[in-house]
Amino acid sequence: MDDFSMNTFKAGRMKLGVVFEFVLLTLSLSGCDLALALNHDPCGSISTNVLVAHVGSSHNITCSFCKEGTADKVQWKYGGNGLPSSQIIKIGSNASMAMLINLALTSSKGENLTCMTEEESYTVLIQTGYPPDAPRDMKCITQNFTKLNCSWDRGRDTNIETNYICCCHFLSRPTNCTNVGQANFIESEFLLFNDRILQITATNGLGTQTSEKFTVKESDIAFVPYTPKLKRVFKDPSNSQMMQVEWFEGGDTYGMDLKMIFQIQVLLAYDMQEVWVGNHSETLNYTHNRVLQTTWTSDMPLKCTSYLVRIRSIGNDEKTLFMGRKAWSEWSPPLKLDGQDVSNETALKIYPVEGTVLVAGTNPAFCCVAGKGEHAETLTFDNLTSFIKLSDRSLAIRVPNVSPSIESGTNVVCKMSGEKYDGAVIFIGYPPDAPKNVSCETRDLQKLNCTWGPGRSTRLVSQRRTIYHLNTGSRNSFLCKEASQVYPDYWCAYPISNISGKTNITIHGKNPLGEAESSIAVDVTRVFRPFAPYEWRREEITRDSVTVSWSDQVDYTGIDLDCEIVIHDNLGKTMTLNRSVTGKPMNRRHTMTLTDLRPNTAYSIRARYSSVHFWKWSEWSDVAHAKTKIAPPSVKLDVWRTVMPNRTVTTYWKPLSALEANGPVLFYNVTWTKVGNGSINSHVERGTDVQIHLDRAGYVITIVAQNAAGTSPPSVIKIPPQQDDENLGVVRATGVGDGINVTWQGRLADSCGYTVQWCRFHSLPLCKVDWTKFPPDATGATIKSDAFQVGVRYSLEVFECRSDGDHVLKKLIGYTRELAPAAGPQVEVNQTSVESVQIEWKDIPVEKQRGFVEGFKIYYSKLYNDSAASKPVNTVVNQQAKIVLHADQRAFKILGLEAGTTYNVGVRAFTKGGDGPSDMVTVTTPNSPIALILGITLPLIGFVVLGVVLSISCYQKQEWIKDTFYPDIPDPTNSKVLQNGSFDQVVNLCKTLEPKDCTPNEVQVVEDKQRRAEGNKYIMTNQQGEDSSDNELQERGVISYRPSSTSGVTAGEPNPAFEAVAPLVPCVYPSEVTYTSIRGPGAGAVQPDDGTEVIVKSGYQPQVHVATNPVLDREQLDPAPHVNGYQPQMHNKSWSLDSGNLPTLEPESIGSPTSINSQAFLLPEMLGEELKAGGSKPWSLSFFNVRTSSNPYSDDNLS
Repeated sequence: MDDFSMNTFKAGRMKLGVVFEFVLLTLSLSGCDLALALNHDPCGSISTNVLVAHVGSSHNITCSFCKEGTADKVQWKYGGNGLPSSQIIKIGSNASMAMLINLALTSSKGENLTCMTEEESYTVLIQTGYPPDAPRDMKCITQNFTKLNCSWDRGRDTNIETNYICCCHFLSRPTNCTNVGQANFIESEFLLFNDRILQITATNGLGTQTSEKFTVKESDIAFVPYTPKLKRVFKDPSNSQMMQVEWFEGGDTYGMDLKMIFQIQVLLAYDMQEVWVGNHSETLNYTHNRVLQTTWTSDMPLKCTSYLVRIRSIGNDEKTLFMGRKAWSEWSPPLKLDGQDVSNETALKIYPVEGTVLVAGTNPAFCCVAGKGEHAETLTFDNLTSFIKLSDRSLAIRVPNVSPSIESGTNVVCKMSGEKYDGAVIFIGYPPDAPKNVSCETRDLQKLNCTWGPGRSTRLVSQRRTIYHLNTGSRNSFLCKEASQVYPDYWCAYPISNISGKTNITIHGKNPLGEAESSIAVDVTRVFRPFAPYEWRREEITRDSVTVSWSDQVDYTGIDLDCEIVIHDNLGKTMTLNRSVTGKPMNRRHTMTLTDLRPNTAYSIRARYSSVHFWKWSEWSDVAHAKTKIAPPSVKLDVWRTVMPNRTVTTYWKPLSALEANGPVLFYNVTWTKVGNGSINSHVERGTDVQIHLDRAGYVITIVAQNAAGTSPPSVIKIPPQQDDENLGVVRATGVGDGINVTWQGRLADSCGYTVQWCRFHSLPLCKVDWTKFPPDATGATIKSDAFQVGVRYSLEVFECRSDGDHVLKKLIGYTRELAPAAGPQVEVNQTSVESVQIEWKDIPVEKQRGFVEGFKIYYSKLYNDSAASKPVNTVVNQQAKIVLHADQRAFKILGLEAGTTYNVGVRAFTKGGDGPSDMVTVTTPNSPIALILGITLPLIGFVVLGVVLSISCYQKQEWIKDTFYPDIPDPTNSKVLQNGSFDQVVNLCKTLEPKDCTPNEVQVVEDKQRRAEGNKYIMTNQQGEDSSDNELQERGVISYRPSSTSGVTAGEPNPAFEAVAPLVPCVYPSEVTYTSIRGPGAGAVQPDDGTEVIVKSGYQPQVHVATNPVLDREQLDPAPHVNGYQPQMHNKSWSLDSGNLPTLEPESIGSPTSINSQAFLLPEMLGEELKAGGSKPWSLSFFNVRTSSNPYSDDNLS
């Protein structure tokens, strides 16, 4: 019983506690002593001092007091809070037990459970937690390659003290276990090339867990350096944007020289945003702890804001020394570099400051810092407003790829709180380029002038401009002059102290953004450029020479110079002379005679100098103008002649050129001498041709040109005696585009040459003859002339020079290039027939042929009637061409034409250049007589045959035609309905036959004058209002009408008789037979008058109802029908009257109904006699209208 109770208390669960209370109550009632049964603790004690329990477990704690009777006064507190009475159990008079159910997680220090009375108090410390997890994720690092630090992951926090034992096993050593307490790492000796096995055991009051065995190799170990220590961070004194960072390398902590990478990070102090990170590589010296340094240049002054700097390091050695991994160390504690935004300054500051010069193309930043107690609101640079907030007092703006500023600079404006503004002017440009194209020369051997180009414009002016100096290696430095409009390059003058030898020249440029220089080595004697010849002028002129003189601008005494003289004449020719001269003093002149010039020629002469060691030419001297004197013509004239059949000789000569004439030609002297008697005649001519009338004898003609200085050499041409013309045929020459090919074969071996003469064809003697002469050995040539035109025919003649004169050797005609004819032949129609046309045409004028005609093309086509009026005469549709290849043919017969057809006919001439235009004529072939006869007779025959065929067909089908168009109307008296007497009953019973109950659809009332005058006739009153259609019918004498009901039946009431017979006989609804007017021949239009004819269309009714006086009562009307039957209208002899008297009808117009299914008229029998009296006349039908009826008692049904 006691063992069972103790085991129940130790379980600690609520359900077990309830059971336990029940057991205790039972034991108390049974009178057992519970204290003895539980073997409770001695007085003045608690069951345990410390309780380590699992979270969620339940435990019982017993507290015994020394004083009896205190069990009822015990108070239990757990964690400072009283326990509820349900968890407290009294055990005897001086013992009490607390039940702790489902313990929660306590703090790591535990919670106190206290039992107390007024005299006694006892406490137990209760800690709850979890059993340990198995250690995992072993990681091993080394920081100095001496010690190895291995750590592991504890897993879940146990919340109670947990101790670890690490067992390490080397392959060559026994296992070593170390109790590391509550630490989760173990430090051991670092051994290279030795693998180790680690196993960790975790133990606490709730359990024990052992990890797996971790094998640690060298490759698993990471080298993590010690955290570097920063020394200081400060601004560079010479650069407001440069930060200096210093730190201790810590080499003495590693015991060996190591390669290390230090990473420096710069952060904004305001929001810890990274601004810059950079690496610095270094090899540590293990014997020292050196101070290392690096710099960082910000894109804005460091005063703009405050920065934080921190550093870390990582190993950089090769893997051959250590095969493990390398990892970054921890970041060092940051050092702060204060900016202007934490100062006590009250004035606003803008950086860079006023007047700062920046490099264009960079990405600068500008900032403004408000004074203490104020805030910067906006910052703008030029038109850029996207600023960055650095701190509450500081703003910055970054400008990407900043452009050069204007000469006055660019504004930076900052706005502070309270609408306060301040700003600065910044200048942006470029550093100077190295001087370009440095060149030095001397003009007088006294000073050396150096020039160069500055390169790209720096865009900086005034005190920020680039300043250049010239240095020669000595201490002397010469300030250079700037470029200007007079001197587009920069230049410097350096006094020459040593003419011989080389001098090193350096040009150095500098502005606020940088400096640059260029150097050259100069030999003064090699860069000598003299001044131009001075006071250049002409002195003396002859026929073929000019003398010029000049002086030197400076003293060049004894210096050898090269003088280049350029001579231009008025014909555009240039001559260059080079002469060597020796310099003279300034007051001495040089002279030079220029020979081999042409007479009567204007010259422009100028000169320039260069040194013997050529460097550059000097400028040109002034121009001297001179004209040589006149001389006699130097060449003889080129002459030719033409001899007409009447012995009129025209002599031509070509004018001398200015180069040949040597002066203006005054006239030409022409003399001719008769062969045999020596008689001489002469003539002075100022033109270029002369006509001479000679006899049949031979003559010698001599021509010379005369100018003011003399005559030219004589030109001689011989005219042979008159002979009979040699019959030479004309051959065609071949054109080559810009000329004409001419070939010949000489007849004499001792010929003195050949002449080819040409002129426009058939234009002699009006055209100007041209000619070309050839040597005796020539046999052909291509004749070219600027006067040649394409498409123009030329006549050419080849002459052979013989002892007595020139004789015709060959005659030719030709074109340089043939074109298509400019006009077409004029076409005439010579003869026409039914199927052919004979045409003729005339020659085309030679000037319009523009080539040799090779043939003709004849075009002809039909001229269609539907478009002939709108087509131009020369337009041909679907042209066909007949080609005539005989150029001399002038007629052609076109065959295969159609009779009575109009044709367009044209003729085109063609050459090698193409087809010419056509001259179109219109011709119509005559009609064929046979066709005319057939055209008349064939239609007549066709009509006759058609009539015969139709007549035969109609005769054969006459019965069908009669039945179709004129069927017989059946006789109602032969109907079975009428014979057995049932029809009258049906008529009387059916509402269709009653005016009231069976109303017809339509009634037409035809007015008639004569019938209105007669008395005893029926009248029916229209009880319904007329509609618009009635008005229309009245206008033509016909009105719609609905008959009234009979006197014996009340309107609107059903007919009992009809209803009785209705099941047997279907009601006949109104038919739609239209009664129209039938007129006799010659009858005029029916004129309406006061009399009316009422026609009720409800089945068969008399065709004529003569109207009575419209004022009579309806009761006077005879209800019986007047006509019992009908006869066809054409059988008038069989008409009869059964009852009633009908008035005489007008033969001109009577009404006639038609059968429902028949188009024949039905006429009453009563009209037979009246028609006999009036005579028989054919009927005329003005109009009739037949509507299909649904009446079952129609003609077809009555049969």
